[in-house]
Amino acid sequence: MQNAKFHTRDVKNTCKNKLDINFKSGKEFNGWFWLNGKKKKRITIPKGRKPIPRKTYKSMAVQLGLNAEQFDDLLEYPLKKKGYEQIIS
Repeated sequence: MQNAKFHTRDVKNTCKNKLDINFKSGKEFNGWFWLNGKKKKRITIPKGRKPIPRKTYKSMAVQLGLNAEQFDDLLEYPLKKKGYEQIIS
């Protein structure tokens, strides 16, 4: 788990750019991943540019249907959108 390496802004940008998640702003950023025209997974990202606590990092991974290692891969770019779709299907 590489939570100390990433900030909340990194997670938001990666989800937006790689997974085409559009976020709505409130107290936190909330966005849905759509698959075949249906809402499949929702992620909540805290606002700000701060390091991510271990528990929050793991929670964001679980929200996307990933384990911590897969979430690391998503953020570091080995895991692409097609691979992600295969994992959650």
